[in-house]
Parts: sequence; C-alpha cells; structure tokens
Amino acid sequence: MARPSEAADVLDDVAKLLEVRRETARRTLSGLARAGVLRRAGASFAPSEAARRWQTEGDPAVLIGTLHTHVRYVGELMETLIRQPAGHEELRRDAGERFALPWDSAGPVRDRTNWLRALRLADLFDGRVHLTAEGKRAQSLLVPGTAPVEGEEPAELPEPPAAVAALLAGLDTRALENRARAAALYVPGGQEGDGRLEALRLLTEAAMPRLTDDAFTRLVLDEFPGTSRVSSARTARDTVKQLGLVRRVSSTAWAATEAGADWVATDQAVDLARIVHAHVFYFAEILHDLDGCAPPTAAGLAERAAARTGAGGRTPTPAAVKARLDLLLACGLVTKTTHTAYAVTALGRAFRDTVPCLPAPEPARSAAAAVPGPASPARAGRAEALASELEAAALHGGDHERLERAAVEALGHLGMPGEWIGGTGHADGRVRHGVGARSRVLAVEAKASSSGRVTEQHLYGLPEHRAEIGADITLLIGPGFDRRLLRAADDDPAIAVVLTGLLAEAVRAQELTPLTPPELEPLVDPGLRADQRADHLRRAWQAQRDRARLERILVDILIKEAEDPLQEGGWLDVAAVRRELRGSGVRATETEVTDALAFLACPRVAVVERSGHGYRAVAAADTARQRMSGLGRQWDVSPAA
Repeated sequence: MARPSEAADVLDDVAKLLEVRRETARRTLSGLARAGVLRRAGASFAPSEAARRWQTEGDPAVLIGTLHTHVRYVGELMETLIRQPAGHEELRRDAGERFALPWDSAGPVRDRTNWLRALRLADLFDGRVHLTAEGKRAQSLLVPGTAPVEGEEPAELPEPPAAVAALLAGLDTRALENRARAAALYVPGGQEGDGRLEALRLLTEAAMPRLTDDAFTRLVLDEFPGTSRVSSARTARDTVKQLGLVRRVSSTAWAATEAGADWVATDQAVDLARIVHAHVFYFAEILHDLDGCAPPTAAGLAERAAARTGAGGRTPTPAAVKARLDLLLACGLVTKTTHTAYAVTALGRAFRDTVPCLPAPEPARSAAAAVPGPASPARAGRAEALASELEAAALHGGDHERLERAAVEALGHLGMPGEWIGGTGHADGRVRHGVGARSRVLAVEAKASSSGRVTEQHLYGLPEHRAEIGADITLLIGPGFDRRLLRAADDDPAIAVVLTGLLAEAVRAQELTPLTPPELEPLVDPGLRADQRADHLRRAWQAQRDRARLERILVDILIKEAEDPLQEGGWLDVAAVRRELRGSGVRATETEVTDALAFLACPRVAVVERSGHGYRAVAAADTARQRMSGLGRQWDVSPAA
C-alpha cells in the first residue's frame, strides 16, 4: 500500500492478498480509511502519515492513538482496563452506560481488544482482558474520549474530482440559499451501514448513460423488495434527483449528472456529501450546529435550521433534518451517541471546514453559547414538545414513570386517548385505538434506558396486566431492546414493540401528514416486527405528500390555463390535465387525477370549478393554501360562535 496505486489495482491486490471478493476488499479499505490508517486522494490509496510513522518507528502508541482519534471507545476502553482487568461483557456494559453505545453483543468490544492484543498492548487470560506494561504506557498518552496523540494528523480528505469541485466553487450565498429544501429524501433498501450509499450508487450508475422513466421505476421495484408501490419508486427517483445525482434529459429519460458520475468513479462517500451539500439546503451546516446544539437531535437541529432560513423560506422539519442526518451518518461525517443524539466525527470536522456554508445569524451563535433551557411548547408546538419529551424520557433510566406518562400523552396525540396507571404489578397505561365497534383497548408498558437499550424486562406478567384492564394487546415501548428480548416480544402475538424514536417521528408527522386509526394500524399491529413498522408508516406519510404535491401541481396547471389569453374559459378535461402533468415530469393515473380534482372542487374547498368533464381554477394558489389550512382551524371555534 505504500506505493501510489489506482483504486481498481488496489482493490484487486487486496482482494487477492486477503482471498476475499473485490467488494469485501473495498469495504475493508473504506473502513481503514475511516479509522485513519489509510488516506485517499482522488482514486489513489496510501497509508496515512501516522501509519507510516508506526511502520518506521514500530511504536504501537502511534497506531492506537490514530485509532483512538477516529474510532469511539478505544482509549476509553483502555482507561477502564487501567482500573482493573475486565471481561468482554463487562466492557460492553461499560460502553453502554458511560457512552450510550447501543451494542447488544460483545462483538464490537472484541474488535477493539483484538487491535490491542495484535499490538501487544493487551493480553487475554482467565476470561478477562489485561493491559500489558506497554499498554499502560500507551494509555497514559491518550485523553479518554477526545484528544488525539500529540502531533497526530487530523482526518484527511481526498481532493474532489473536477465536476464536484466545480459545484463547490459555485456555492455563493445566493446559491446556498436557493438549494432544494428537500423534505422526504427517501432512499430505498438497507438503511444501516453502507445500505444508503449502495442504493444511491446503484440508481446513479443505472442512469449511465440514460434510463427511461419506466426502467427507473422497474429498477427500484426489482432491486428493493421492500419498495412495492410505484409511487414509492417515483419518490426514490425524485430523491436521487434532489441530491444532484441524476437529471432529466428528456420528457421520458434520465441521466447521471457529471458530478454523480464522478462519485460513482471515485466511490468516495465524501464526494457524495459534497454533491448533496451543493444541492440540499441545511446539510453541511448541521456539522457546525451540532457542536453547540442541546439536545443534539433532529428536533434540536430543526430549531437551528430556522435561524438559517431566510424570510419566506421553508424551514426543514425534524423529519427532514433526520433524513439529512441519516446521509451524514452513512458518509461517516457524524456518529450516533444515543438512539436519537448525534456528534460530529473527525472526518466531519475536516469536511465542514472545506465547503462553503450559510453562516448562522449572530443571535443564533449567542444562543448556541448559552446553556439552553427546555423547549417552549408555545414556540415548538405541542407535537414537537411531546416528541422531544418522549425522546428525553426514554433515555432517563432512573425515572420510568416519566416515560410512561410521555408515551400515553404521545399516543393520545395520535388519536388514542387513554390514561396513565403506573405502579408495580399493573400496566403502565391504558389507551383506546379506533372508534366504535372497531375500537380496542391497548395496554402500555414503557421502559426507559440511559444506554438506549432495555435489557431487564419480563414478559411473563403482561397477560395479567392486559386482563386487568380489558386490553387485547400490549404496546411495549422503549428506546431499544436487547436482541433476545426483542425476538421474544416480536414472536408474541399479543405484543407490539414500538420504539420511542418511531413514536416521536409519528407524533411530529401527525402535524403535517395526520393518519387515521386504520392508517396508524401498523404502529400497534402485533403481527409486525419492530423493524417493519417504520416502512409501513413512512409509505402512508409519503402517500399524503404525493397527494398534496399532485393537488398543488393541478392548481398551478389550471391557473396557468385560466390566465392564458389564448385559451378562452380556461377549461381542461382530465386527459388534457394528464398531458400537462407528463410535461412536468409527473405521472398520475386517471383515477388519481380525478379524485384530486374532485377534492379541490368540493364545496368546502372550492378552489376549482367543474362543468361537465372540464375543470378550471377559480382561486390563486395562495388562496387555495389558505382555504385548506383554515378548514382545520374552523373546528377549533366553539359551536356557539
């Protein structure tokens, strides 16, 4: 590796050396680069300066210092072993309790102790890991949790390829403000590890040189079995477009952008992040805001985003910020410290200093320096206050009652009214899902954990708790669960495991994309596993966003027709409307268009007029928005008024 090499040659050489597949070799090199052992410049690989020093000097403290700088729980593990030797399970618990690392097995700890043993900094005997004399010396050079070894190099960034560099060069203040506000950013396929990057790479590469609309849709449906609806496939395509990876080249075809093609060629996650930052509002800015954000969650960052949003601009919601964090996480620029909290990595700190960002207004900087108080419900809204309290209570392991109450309130906000019960030997709460003959009682059992993973929970008493309150199902609510406990609960036909992160997301989503009890059924259906619920709910939310987008475009089309002096009357039939939609790059069935037009023409909305088979606009777009927004508020007026 010490000689300059092209990426393809290195991958082949490493694959042959390790006797693994080329893809495995690629993942190995990417992991070593994230750990600071390798660096990449364009398509070339080489050992980092710290790795060269270790090779030359033979001092293991240099290499372990590099790993400590880039990888969590290396120096911290050694600090624990200084106090006394420990077994791998003890170290796993230490990682969870002190640093909220949600490991449900000792595997990640063994990976780290294997590094120590390979460098002769630790030894394993009598079932415990012991630091050697050399390990104790090396540990004294590390400041647990933060500081690198003296003289250690910062994280290195590869130079961007030409098309990506051109994008960054064009990012002045106006360009940064005009980036897409991108709410959904739905990426199909695996959502863990490199799953998002692999999906985006596949979709971008498929559009080289071109890909038709229908082929794009078939590709998503064929390659990602979890995506079963055409509308979801179109949303995935729109996401790849918003991220700047593909562009429309005709009314029926797409092609990879020059920058997208460069990313596929370099296979650098940092290049993807650069492209996304150039196209999506409030992306690398997150890396600046995280340092002073409390809590460092999607909800906390959404408030920071508001400070960077210009007058009249649309502020990213917590869900939109979460989508950005997922991409930053996949690119290695942030790491999770808890189920909902994030921190900037060494690579992220290096990255944020190399790309132009929108500056935070002076008041926002002052607020960041102060110790923030609890979010104001009047400012954040009831939904945001409930969701934030739910997330905070879930990690407050010493006060289970707090989470019990928060969970009952959150479910009530979703249309499941109930009451908190509490007390030993009883259900924590009781809520009702559905209306009338279709309603049923649900028992609430909520468990908090400061580590983000519940390990001590007994399932054998839950049937008695249900019988006591006449419940059919138990909602087992928590930030995360031990793998064995989760498997047992998922296999029980009367238990629905609901993670607090998803419940908080549902509470926030209810403000903009409210779901009815039948649509919320996946949240409480015991027939679904915990990891299946999110996809069902997100498809329902996306369907509402798709419908709203269609309605807005229909209004725009009809307004344009009405204001055309050459088109007398401004009437369009459904067939003509669908032609206009296709010209805008939107495909919708005749039924979808007819239903949307019927809604816009109904007496309570009445922003579109119908005559026979024709439709025309009778109100401006802003009036239509005000009309629909006001319908819900009218319900808040007392009948006497």
